[in-house]
Amino acid sequence: MLTNFEQVIQMLMPLLIQFNLGLSRPLLQMVATLTACLLEGTTAHLTALAEALPDVDTDHMAKEQRTRRVLSHSRLSPTLFLPVFVQLLRPVLATLPEVVLSMDRTHWKKRKRHINILMVSVHFQARAIPVFWRVLDRAGNSAFEHWKTVLTPVMTEFQAHAWLAKPPLIMTADRECASPQLAEWLKTTYHVESVLRLKRREYLCDQAQEITLADVLRFFPQGDTRYYPHVTVTKTSQFLVNVTITWSPDAEEPLLLIATFEGAGLGIMRYHCRFGIEAMFKDQKSNGFDVEQTRVTDSKRIETLLIFTTLAHIFCTTEGYRQEIQGDTKKNDGAAN
Repeated sequence: MLTNFEQVIQMLMPLLIQFNLGLSRPLLQMVATLTACLLEGTTAHLTALAEALPDVDTDHMAKEQRTRRVLSHSRLSPTLFLPVFVQLLRPVLATLPEVVLSMDRTHWKKRKRHINILMVSVHFQARAIPVFWRVLDRAGNSAFEHWKTVLTPVMTEFQAHAWLAKPPLIMTADRECASPQLAEWLKTTYHVESVLRLKRREYLCDQAQEITLADVLRFFPQGDTRYYPHVTVTKTSQFLVNVTITWSPDAEEPLLLIATFEGAGLGIMRYHCRFGIEAMFKDQKSNGFDVEQTRVTDSKRIETLLIFTTLAHIFCTTEGYRQEIQGDTKKNDGAAN
C-alpha cells in the first residue's frame, strides 16, 4: 500500500520526465521528492527538508549534505523550469480571458546577508502564482536592466505557445517599476500592454504644461477619479501613455497609474490584479512554505529552493481548481451565509 508521500512522487515523476529537461533520473527523483515534502507540509528549511527525506538508513547529516548539493546544482534554474511551470499551469491559464502578469520584489536579511528577490507571477482568482524570479545578491531597489532580465524569458515563453496566443498579455507593477521606459519597452518589443503605479514625484506633461503629480494631488478630492489621455510622464520620455488618478473613499492615499491602453476603469481593474502578488509573497515567506526563516542565504540556493516551492504552489493551485470544477469543493465567493 503506497503512502500519500509515495503517491505524490509517483504523480510528479512522469510529469517531470515528459519535459525532457536533460536532468538525470536521480536528480529528477530528488526534485520530485523535495516537492512532495513541501506538499506534505514540510517547511522550506534545509534541516526540515533533509529530515523529511525518506531514506531511513541514511543519517541526518548525509541527508542535509545531499539537499545542499541539489540546491547548488548548476543545472537547476528558474530558466530551465519556466516552460514546466507554464505547461503545468495550462489548465488554469487556458480559461483566462486575459493573462495578467505582475512583477514585484521582496526582501529580507538573514545573518547579515540580503535576500532580494525580483519575481514575476501570473494572476488567477484573486491570487498570484510565481513563474520566474532572480535573486539579487545585494540590498536596494531593482532597476530597468533587472526588470528586463526577469521579463524577457517570461514574455518569450508565454508568447511561444499557440494556446496562449488568443488572450491578451497584460503587465502590472508597483511604484518601484513604474517607468515609462519599461512601458515603452514592453509595448515596442513584445506588443504587451502594461499598467504601472506611479510615484508622486513624476511629472505629468502635455503640450500645455509640465506639473508634478504631487502638485496635482495637492487639492485632489478623496473619492474622485481623473483621467489624462495621451500624455508623457517625466520630462525626458516622449512615449505617450494614459494616466489615471483615483482616490477611493476608504483608501489612505490616491492611486496613480500609467497605462498603454485607454480607459480609466480598465486600468484600475487590471492594476488591482497586482495585489495578489502580496498574498503570494506571504504564502512563500511565512504563511505556507516559510522560506523567509530558512537558514539558506546563498543566492543560488535560494533560487533553486524557490523552484520546489513554486512546483508545490502550482500543484496546489491546479489540484484545487480541478476539484472546484468537478464539484469536490465549494468555491468561496466571499458571500455571507
